[in-house]
Amino acid sequence: MSRAAAASKRPWYKMKRVWFLIIIALCIAALNACSSTRVLMQTADNKPSAKRTAAPAIDVSTFDTAAVKQALQTEVYGPIPSLGTVTISDRRVINESVLNGLATLEELTLTVAPDFGDGPQSEDSFIMVLLSPNDADGPVPVIMMETFCPNHDTIPLPGITKPTGDYFSCDGDGMMSSVFGFFFGRYITTPPIEDILGRGYALATTYSSSYVPDRASTALPLLRGRYNNARAIGMWAYQFSAMSHALKSDVRFNKTVAYGHSRYGKSALFAAAFDDTIDGVIAHQSGTGGASLSKGKPGETVAQITEGYPHWFTASYTEDTLTIDQHHLLALIAPRPILLGNARRDVWSDPEGAFLAAKAATPVYKAKGGKGLSATKLGDFKPADSIAYWIRPGTHGVVKEDWPGFLAFMDAHFGD
Repeated sequence: MSRAAAASKRPWYKMKRVWFLIIIALCIAALNACSSTRVLMQTADNKPSAKRTAAPAIDVSTFDTAAVKQALQTEVYGPIPSLGTVTISDRRVINESVLNGLATLEELTLTVAPDFGDGPQSEDSFIMVLLSPNDADGPVPVIMMETFCPNHDTIPLPGITKPTGDYFSCDGDGMMSSVFGFFFGRYITTPPIEDILGRGYALATTYSSSYVPDRASTALPLLRGRYNNARAIGMWAYQFSAMSHALKSDVRFNKTVAYGHSRYGKSALFAAAFDDTIDGVIAHQSGTGGASLSKGKPGETVAQITEGYPHWFTASYTEDTLTIDQHHLLALIAPRPILLGNARRDVWSDPEGAFLAAKAATPVYKAKGGKGLSATKLGDFKPADSIAYWIRPGTHGVVKEDWPGFLAFMDAHFGD
């Protein structure tokens, strides 16, 4: 009897192929039963769902800036310090002609003393790396970045100081160097530096985890003891403000734009809402606690993010008790331009919620002379709008398609 004939007479439950298919089917069923996995497999529609609860448009006549700022601190972010004192305590020119003469590379130490209302705290410091274009014929805008990786990985040029102690390594010695980029895109670690400089913009970066660690076990004692029970998002926002202040004290620079991906998109928005020296924001996939509405949302819920990252937000951040939502945060930035970056399969970050928040904040923008959001569907990218909405295919991360959109926004608002 041939092997094929023998196989045809074998009971189905003894056939390896059948069991393999059953195992695959059970795995798919198990994954589908997990709500977070179902969300990760979804794709955002081009138009917001009619069933989605949208935030009502802000009534400009009753919009109280001071009350909204207080509510955001009490209900979401915890206290954010005022600037206090910021000084450039050390400036080191590493190389005046990097990238084939395109730019000057510097490393600055910013010494800060945040003020929570009872006078400045004792001094801290953090390092900011700065790349400025050499061919500029006048002051240029600066894109300020808070990064997941240390400065020497974000700007992979010789001479930049490496952090000491326990830190997240993205370089060749770290096991995450290739894995991180594979999952989160080619520009998650290092942005397209030459493209940015070639368009006439300077670039300033800082590794925020060296200031307030992005680890609850070490961050929470520091935040409670030294920073008046602030939270990490607020202190990272404070770093953006300190960077903006330092950069604007330099005659080479005229505008500052806070850029952040994911958690640093949240801090970029929070910083600009409380500091009008920041001239614009690029908040990419900022999600829950960022640009996306907190109430009635798919994807990552408030309960999930506060449980997973208790050092990011105040303990009182709960969906049921909110008196404001993220469209109020966006409205505080008006009329300064914001780009909200998103991806269709990043439903965990709720791109639809960011679109609805932008729509609800638009009346405040219009009242202050801006366009706000004029797009009617998620795929309408209008970089010249004062709330520009960008969405691409794909998932959470920073990929090659993103920065052309970011730079189109920069050119529309800050270009020559």
